[in-house]
This record gives sequence, structure tokens and C-alpha cells, in this order.
Amino acid sequence: MAEKAKILPNDLEAEQSLLGCLFISQDACADIFPSINAKDFYSIAHQKIYQAMLDNYFKDIAIDYITVSKILEVKGELDEVGGLGYITDLTNYVPSAANYKYYADIIRNDSILRQIIEASQKTINDAFESADASAILAGAEKSIFDIAQTRRTNDLEHIKKGVNEAIDLMEKISIDPNANAGVKVGFPTLDKYTNGFKSGELIIIAARPGIGKTTLAVNFAINAAIKYGKSVAMFDLEMSALQVAQRFICSTGRIPMDMVKGGTKDNNAWATLFETKKLLENTNIYVDDTTTITPAEILSKCRRLKAQSGLDMVIIDYLQLMKSERQTKDGNRQQEVADLTRSIKLAARELGVPILLLSQLNRESEKRSDKTPQLSDLRESGSIEQDADIVMFIADAALEDTKEDNDDAIDYTLVIAKHRNGMRGNIPIKWKSEFTQFYEPGKDTLYTKNTSKVQKDVVLTPVESDDIDDVFKE
Repeated sequence: MAEKAKILPNDLEAEQSLLGCLFISQDACADIFPSINAKDFYSIAHQKIYQAMLDNYFKDIAIDYITVSKILEVKGELDEVGGLGYITDLTNYVPSAANYKYYADIIRNDSILRQIIEASQKTINDAFESADASAILAGAEKSIFDIAQTRRTNDLEHIKKGVNEAIDLMEKISIDPNANAGVKVGFPTLDKYTNGFKSGELIIIAARPGIGKTTLAVNFAINAAIKYGKSVAMFDLEMSALQVAQRFICSTGRIPMDMVKGGTKDNNAWATLFETKKLLENTNIYVDDTTTITPAEILSKCRRLKAQSGLDMVIIDYLQLMKSERQTKDGNRQQEVADLTRSIKLAARELGVPILLLSQLNRESEKRSDKTPQLSDLRESGSIEQDADIVMFIADAALEDTKEDNDDAIDYTLVIAKHRNGMRGNIPIKWKSEFTQFYEPGKDTLYTKNTSKVQKDVVLTPVESDDIDDVFKE
């Protein structure tokens, strides 16, 4: 026997009842219109009637069978919905509007079920037509995530609740300064300005090519993971996992990059390398070097990592190499970048972690006499600035005098150009090219060697931390 055809979830009586309530109650209209859209109705006729109601409501026109019929007639849809007789019947369908919330819940629930079925069917079709399981899985997760996002709404609340929460938080911070601390990255002044990168924040690190965006991100990851025990995921679209690992080795052990890439016969150097290897193996740092990756795929991988091992911070290197799920027909890259930054911001909020997104700057700053980077220099889209909670630039040291005697490090300035919830300013930093390492002048980084050159009895010495000595006791 042929299998009986399944009908998509719907309740036509609930739809008729809700429309009837909307005809007789302005309170029902004010409550329902913000939370339900026309496509939530299963019946095409009901979709058109509801849309006509919405059109009148937002034009501040009274909603009754005459005004709704009129707008449907103008659109040429009155006969399609059953004519004036059906509209009149709806006004008499329910005796009162008391149960409108109950009817709305039924319609909303059925709509979500239909969307889930549609998304699942698309996943099934994609699975038959494509061999890329990872892409299909990411697409399926994104489809479900998008459905969930459209249903997340908050009602207006009296300011009293927010004020009480703010006061409670201030009291906790007064007792414990770290009560509201985010993920700290081992740069004392930056950590003081931000009190750590907070859950759900999108942090932009921008600079011209070759200035050191990746290195700074690696330094942040090392400090967060080693000094503070945080779990960090790094997505590098430009370099291989091997190249990223080389930078981690150099920065962590203060080992010259030439030695890491070219090898050495120095036994003391190898001793340092193995100590560094052990140190990094005991961290929770994860690297993905997929060259073409979308925000949905990043979110999918981070969800799994967070569920399996925990996750505190994500780094993406870098924005301009990312692929958008929504490719525009006219190749509008600005719109694609806007979609990317918005998706990454939403991912940060869903994951409950800060996301550090590296970005390139355009050439405009090089054309000005004052070469200080500005927010308008962010390449390809103003949405980067709009969606970001913090924007930082790596700028030329001419902004600050950071020179030290007998120091071969290069001077730079970390410019905090935007900080949605805190201070802005310029932070002097130094670049030690030999070790691919940034640090604050006059302030020790997390790990230093007793010399800048590999020599006998070289050891890694922890600084600025009393609680990390256990790492070295094994």
C-alpha cells in the first residue's frame, strides 16, 4: 500500500480564531503584530488577510472588515481570500478576544515545525547531491540556528530591573575586582583598559599587511592559554597549521624564527625547544587552517569544541579571506563583508565568548601626513566598525615615544580606536622580530628567557604569575 501523504503541521481553526480576535481587539493587535509575521500562517488566504491587517496597522488605519477588504481589493486579492463574505465571517468567528495568545502560540509553534521540516528536507536533498559532509553539516546547523534566531525576542522592561542588576554587579566588583573580568591577554595596560575581553564581544585587530596582526593574535592566545588557563580556538585562513605552530613556538619560548625554520645542532637550544613543546602541549589551544571557511562552519566547529572541551576565546585570521554564505548577485563585496561581520557577532553572542577578528586596512592612512589609522580605514565595509565592540590598530611608533636604551626591539603603538564599553587610548608596545613577539615596554610578558640568545643552561622563567609554577614541577 502506498504510504499516506503527510500534511505539514497547521491548525486552520486557530488561524481563523486569531484573525477574528484581531478584528475585534486593538490590544490583541498591539501584542501579536510584533511577534508573528504573515508567513507563520499556513493558509495562503490567511497570509494575505493578515498582511493587509499589518499594512493598515502600521499606517495607523483602523482594522475592521471594511478597511481590510478595501486594501485586499486594491491589491486584487479579495476574491483569492474568499471575498467579502469570508472576511465578514472571520469577524464573527470568536465571541471574544480573550484567548488570542493561545491561538498565537499554536500558529507560532506550527510555523516553527514547518520551518524545521523545510530545513531538514533541504539537508536531505543536499546530502544526496553533494559529497561534502562538513559543508552540509554546517549548513544544517546554520538553518536551525537561523530559525532559532528569528524567534528570540525580548519585551520592554522597566528600567528598575536593569538598574538593580547594575548595582549588584558594582557591589560584586567592589568586593572582587575580577568579578566581571573577561579573557585577559597578558598585556597589562590593555587588560586594565578592557578588564579582559567579554563574552559575546567582537574585537577587531586591524593593520596594514605585514605589520604583525597574526603575531599579536598569537601572543594574545599564548598568554590567555598559559597564564590564565583559557581555551582558545584559532582559525587561520592564510597560514598552515605548521606555520602557525612555528609562531607559537617562537613567541612562547623566545626562540629565533630562523632556528625554528632552519633547525639547529645546539643541544641547549633543543632543551629549550622541548620545554616549549611540553608547555604548549599542556595548553588548550586549537588551530584550524581551512582556507575557505564561512561563519556558519566556524560556529559549527566552535559549538562542538565548546561542548567537548570548553571554549573561552576565538581568533579568526583574517576577515578579507573569509567566504560569505550569502554571495550577492552583483558581486557587492561590501554587502558580503557586512553579512560576515554580522554573522560573526551573532556567533560570539551564541557561543558566549569573545571573538577576535583580524582585518586589513586600506591604503588611505599611507596617503595622509598623519598616518595614524582611523576607523574609516577599515577595508571594504563600514559594517566592521558598526558591529565591533572594540577596534584596535597596530600603528607606527611615531604616536608614542617608547625608545629604550640598548633595546633592538621595534616600537609600535596599539591604538584602541573604539571601545563600546570602556576606555580608548594609545598603548606603547614593542616588536621583537627575532622571536615574532609583541610586548609592553617596561612590563614583562608572560614568559621570558634569561637571555635573548640560546646558550648553555637556558631555561624558561615564568614572570608576573605566582600560580603557574605548577606547570614546571613535573
